[in-house]
Amino acid sequence: MRTDPVGLVSRVITFLLLNNFLRSFMIVREMNDCADEFSLQALVHDTELQAVVSQISGPFGVVMLNQHAADITLNFLCNTAHMSGVHERLLFFTLDDVSRYRLLSEYPDLNVFTYEAQCLQDTFIPGDASYMSFFLLRTNLIRALLAFGRSFWMLQADTFWRNTLFESLEMKQSTFQVALDQSGYDGSSDTRKGQMNGANFFVSYSEKTRKLMDDLFWYQSHFYVTDPDAIKVMCNSQHRFNCSYIEHRLISGWEWIYGDQSMAPSLIQMDGESGSGKIDTLKRYNMWFLSENGTCDREAVDRATRQMEAGTVPRLFSSSKLKQKVLIATGQLLSSLPIFGAIYRTYGGIPSLYLQFF
Repeated sequence: MRTDPVGLVSRVITFLLLNNFLRSFMIVREMNDCADEFSLQALVHDTELQAVVSQISGPFGVVMLNQHAADITLNFLCNTAHMSGVHERLLFFTLDDVSRYRLLSEYPDLNVFTYEAQCLQDTFIPGDASYMSFFLLRTNLIRALLAFGRSFWMLQADTFWRNTLFESLEMKQSTFQVALDQSGYDGSSDTRKGQMNGANFFVSYSEKTRKLMDDLFWYQSHFYVTDPDAIKVMCNSQHRFNCSYIEHRLISGWEWIYGDQSMAPSLIQMDGESGSGKIDTLKRYNMWFLSENGTCDREAVDRATRQMEAGTVPRLFSSSKLKQKVLIATGQLLSSLPIFGAIYRTYGGIPSLYLQFF
């Protein structure tokens, strides 16, 4: 008996779609259960959070973490320790006392606020409920800080700073609601640019920005979608919101390393690895600055800076990087298709591809 290949493929695709729908439904439900632990009202009315934020003048940066990201965060603090005024303009939003203690034991003058959410204590795995819930919390924190009338940067600690972000660019204009970091780097194809990376971005206070973030939270709490892909839908809606993109000369992604390494950006975000794999990768890039006993090695920071400026950062190969390159190539192909490409650039995206197939 001959097998119908077309029928077999269609049945496999149908099975995968149904399986993905069920998985997505279960994860979104688990996310919303988790979100009960960090409601907007609880954050807005937290007097300790209000007090910590009020102590920081001007636009500041926010770094979120639990104990599993403490080492990465200490590496970031070592990277920026010599940059005047940077630590004073950072708010560390920790999810447990362990990470709080580790940060303050090395840098006792940091601005640290701890909010314990039991559902966010484990190591995050891309695409799982805790990972998606973490970014749901990030959106609620953004909404709370906007309720305080503040403009600020949302930052990730897996980013190497060659120069201080606060001196490189001050977002003083109020014509946009958000200034988003772009995927890729200067040498990326046009289909890769103008897409939110979602690691380091600026939020400008206004009532319209508050509406944008309210809408973002609604999307995140109802659909299995990353916040970069959700915010892309709103930013591409004509006449609703004004979203700006940060130039690659200021912030680039890891792809810069795999280009010609010219025009070194001020910041480079080292995405693409998870767990201990990210630390190992940073070490291989010569961007790990903590010695064996955990102390900050300033000379290692200087060497990494010279390495970037000389364009001699090692190019590494890993399963994570290969996976991302396949996704990027697939996304660029879909974006270039007539008619469908425009729809995909608004409603699809690299993060969504990752969620659905990996």
